Amino acid sequence: MKKSVPVAFVRSMKAVALPLVIAIVAASAVPAMAAPDTAARGLLPASVRDSGVLTVGMPLDYEPYNFMGADGKPHGLDVDIFDGIAETLGLKPQINRMGFASIIPAVSGARIEVGMSGIGIMPARLKVVSFARYSVATNGLVVASGNPAKINTQNACGHTIALEKGTSPELYWEGAADDCVKQGKPKMSLLVLDGEGPQMLAIQSGRAEAAGVGYATAVVVAQHSGGKLAVADGGPALGSTLDCGVAVSRDNPQLGKAIVAALKVMVANGSYDAIFKKWGLSALRSDPAFVAEAQ
Repeated sequence: MKKSVPVAFVRSMKAVALPLVIAIVAASAVPAMAAPDTAARGLLPASVRDSGVLTVGMPLDYEPYNFMGADGKPHGLDVDIFDGIAETLGLKPQINRMGFASIIPAVSGARIEVGMSGIGIMPARLKVVSFARYSVATNGLVVASGNPAKINTQNACGHTIALEKGTSPELYWEGAADDCVKQGKPKMSLLVLDGEGPQMLAIQSGRAEAAGVGYATAVVVAQHSGGKLAVADGGPALGSTLDCGVAVSRDNPQLGKAIVAALKVMVANGSYDAIFKKWGLSALRSDPAFVAEAQ
């Protein structure tokens, strides 16, 4: 078993200083609504159903989950999933742009209905909010295009991995390196650097054969590299998965259950998988479920 990882790569410990809250009506960026699902809509609290609007807090600075595009509109996995949830529930989606650290307090304080930004479902958070699970987060590797070293995330023993100092991927790959030694496999070399940029430069200069980052980050880095970098074979790294969810108030479990019902409708009609495929994150899909603090 590998070490338990305090997954900061899903922004568990990051606070984004964005004091300005901007309301954005996401419906303008999506196709016209289809007919809502009657059963899922029937689970909504009357106050939300009667308002006709579902509000969410997102930073819109976290590609590929949620970010502002060159067209000035919100884009990303979370944006598309949220739009789908609202459409399924027959509600108009509204995004409030706010700093990551402000999302859970805003949800628990009933200033917004839900919060999304690849938020990890962690015990400390479950004391404040509940979650509608919709995804997972995990670690991955970035390699040079063509993967000349033939590195696989499931077995990187014998290879040199560039890591950013102080991150969860650093902790994860330190554990993986220890496992290589314990299993009598070739030793893994870890090159610890300051910043993600130096990690990628290490690959391009040949100092490292791969860079350890969050899996979603690996997808984005590869997409923006002009064909110079790629995601390593093997998918997400073993033993580093954390559930992620839509945060809802603990005082409003009915809304969380309605969102889970909407997600299950999206799974059944194929739109859920289509969204994950669109963003290259099919490996991070999950079975929707309502998660509250254990009693």
